[in-house]
Amino acid sequence: MIRHLKSLLFAAVLAWAGASDRLRADPLPLLPANTVVVIGKNADKNEHDAAAMLQTWLRKASTSTTGFDIKSDGNAVDWKDKTALAVGHTSLTSPDPRLAELNDDGFVIHGNGPVISIAGHTSNATYYAAVSFLDRYAGVRFYMPGELWTSLPANHEAAFDGNDFVSQPFVVSGFITGISTRALGDDDWERRIGGLRRKGGTHQHDLWTIFPADKLAATQPEIYPIYNGQRYIPKDASDQGWQADFTEPATLETAKESITDYFQANPAAEYIAVSINDNYRWSESEKNQQIIDEFKAKDPKGDYKLEATSDIYWRFMNQLAAWLAEKFPSKMLVGLAYGPTRGVPAFKLAGNIVAFAVLHVAEPPEPMPAPGQLSFLDQWLAAAAHFSNHDWYEGDGYLLPRIYSDLWSQFLRSLSARESSAYMHAEAYPNWGFDGPKIYVMAKMWWNPQADPRALTRQFCADMFGPAAQPMDAYFLELEALWMQLDYVDGPRRKLNLWSNQFVTTPVSRAMIQRCHDLLAQAGNLAQTDDQKKRVALFAQCFAFSESLFALAEKPADEGLYTHAVALADELSKNKWAFYNPAKPLQAIQALYKGPAKK
Repeated sequence: MIRHLKSLLFAAVLAWAGASDRLRADPLPLLPANTVVVIGKNADKNEHDAAAMLQTWLRKASTSTTGFDIKSDGNAVDWKDKTALAVGHTSLTSPDPRLAELNDDGFVIHGNGPVISIAGHTSNATYYAAVSFLDRYAGVRFYMPGELWTSLPANHEAAFDGNDFVSQPFVVSGFITGISTRALGDDDWERRIGGLRRKGGTHQHDLWTIFPADKLAATQPEIYPIYNGQRYIPKDASDQGWQADFTEPATLETAKESITDYFQANPAAEYIAVSINDNYRWSESEKNQQIIDEFKAKDPKGDYKLEATSDIYWRFMNQLAAWLAEKFPSKMLVGLAYGPTRGVPAFKLAGNIVAFAVLHVAEPPEPMPAPGQLSFLDQWLAAAAHFSNHDWYEGDGYLLPRIYSDLWSQFLRSLSARESSAYMHAEAYPNWGFDGPKIYVMAKMWWNPQADPRALTRQFCADMFGPAAQPMDAYFLELEALWMQLDYVDGPRRKLNLWSNQFVTTPVSRAMIQRCHDLLAQAGNLAQTDDQKKRVALFAQCFAFSESLFALAEKPADEGLYTHAVALADELSKNKWAFYNPAKPLQAIQALYKGPAKK
């Protein structure tokens, strides 16, 4: 009911925004000498960062080295007869009542005469509002790290179109790991795309944090599991070879104490996780075995152990959630549906539990539901008030383009049709030259599930490749079709770091590979500026390396193919936008080659 009311309120906010749109004047040019960026006297770091970003990129968009001066709002004379971009809370604007109805990262861009307010529900949200302002009104978009991959308007002009823009993300807590862009000269790229919006700590494998053995094992050993008749005490925080015994009363009481300590030390955190470790083991204590035996008796031919271990864990989480609702009513409890806890419970989870699944968006669940049965996602949505997902979005461990934006779109649209918000986590570890803007596209869909990934990719190609946009757009579309063909149809499934099956092809996929090759060649002929040529060249070189591995997998004893692949890998290793891990290409080549004289 609460979620439904919030949706209605936000719809009302958007309706108000739409009504105000119709009252706006003609577009307002944003000129370097006649536009100032205004911040409040008490502006914090996020607002200062937003103002500096606006100044830097509006100057670049206008090909100016000056202008768009940053002013404190203490002296109105400084911007008399000028357009003012009011960042955050300033004396130029009254607090917009719409902001109160938005979530933490929501924002409003609103024009009132020569003053344009760029403000968020929080100062972090103000930063995202500034990013959106650059996108919408200046054509500045941060597709990949670095200036080479940042778009600027072709006409070198920025203008506010007069329309209010109100926005808030569907994914209210989102985090993308495995991205380090400092070596690419762009420390802030992931922040700009909204990939660092986690509203608490980790959701993964954190049992040591809740049950630290160096503090508890001596007095409460029953918290720790029995394996092969012996009590297992974890060695340190890196030990992932255990699970807590969730049937023990001491486990519940200790979790309460740890959670209390955590929220007292981190009052701004919105949730805490009690997530199992990264293994399939389960305590073999008498109580656990009794429950497993009971499930076996009910369904001896089914997956009774998974049903039992999931039942034990999620009942424990419901007990903990009931206490949390009384002790910390505004906080959430995250549980991990993974390994021995991935089974959907036969009962409803408490309303303050976020069930974090590890559903591989790139691949359909196995087995697929029979006619009349609910899908894995639908089963979880029936059991949990809040569903979230962790996706392996690599990147690293693959040496062929791995793009599945359409599947992300289908998943997020299906989820957002039934949920008002979600948490998301993606492991990226990007190979930029293989996958291009796929992380940018996913981040856009996390914010707005209705965003069209194909339209976003077309825009990327138009901004980045000029006259070569059409073949590059066709190339990325064909790449996505190629991944689907390879992973769904040709088989076997392409697995992380498993070089023996990543590059297996059939006549159908080989024809698609040739089409990708031909489209890159067309783009190379059409690109005009040095930047356009550099961009096409990166993708062409990386795809040529994938082609060399496809060819070597087909003819593994061919020494010429082996030598060619090694030469390409050596050349690409010098390009910072190619491989996340420069050691992987040679590993793959050595694994594929079966001929003489390995080098």
